[in-house]
Amino acid sequence: MNSNQNIQEIAKKIKVVFSDVDGVFTNNQVLEGAPYKSKYRSYYDGQGVSLLRAIGLDVALITNEKGDSAKHILDVVEKWNTLPSSSKIEGDGGWKHVKIYTGMGGSRKLEAAMDFLKEKNISFDECAYIGDDLVDVPLMQKVALRAAPINADPHIKKIAHFISEREGGKGAFRDFANFILEARGIDPLTLPPQ
Repeated sequence: MNSNQNIQEIAKKIKVVFSDVDGVFTNNQVLEGAPYKSKYRSYYDGQGVSLLRAIGLDVALITNEKGDSAKHILDVVEKWNTLPSSSKIEGDGGWKHVKIYTGMGGSRKLEAAMDFLKEKNISFDECAYIGDDLVDVPLMQKVALRAAPINADPHIKKIAHFISEREGGKGAFRDFANFILEARGIDPLTLPPQ
C-alpha cells in the first residue's frame, strides 16, 4: 500500500465518505429468534459522522440490508438528519444530510455511489469507503481511500489503506473519521460536539 504520508495527502482531498453498515456501524452480529433483529452499535461512530459533517464532508451509508432488517440504521440516520446542526434547506449553513441506500450489495453498492456522485458532481478520486467484507470490494476498488475495521475479513484488510484500531460496531468508523481529521490538521476539540 501507499506510504502513510501519501495516504494522509489523499485524506486531505476527500469530499465524500461512503460506508457499509453491518460490520462497520454494527458488530456484524445479529440476535436471531426475537420478533426483531437486534444489533449493537457504538455512539463513538455517530460522533465520527458528526465530526466529518462538521468539516463539510458528505457521508453516505450503503447497506445490503433492507426492510425491517435496515430499520435500525434508517432510524439512526433520521436522528442524525434532524439534529439542530443538520441543514434544513440548501445553503442554510447547517450540516449536509447523511444519505442512506438500502438493499444494495456487491456491484449495487457501486451503482448507489455512482448515482450519489453524479448528483454531487464529485469523482471517485475525492472519495473514501470503509467496508468489512467481500460485498464491499467493487466500491472499495473505485475510491481513492479504502478503510476497514480491524476485524474485517483478511482479504479486505489487504486492500485497505487504513485499518481501524477498534472493531466494527465499537468505534471503527470513529477511528477513520479521526484519521481524516488528523490528516487535515483539525483538532476535534475545536468542532461542535453534536
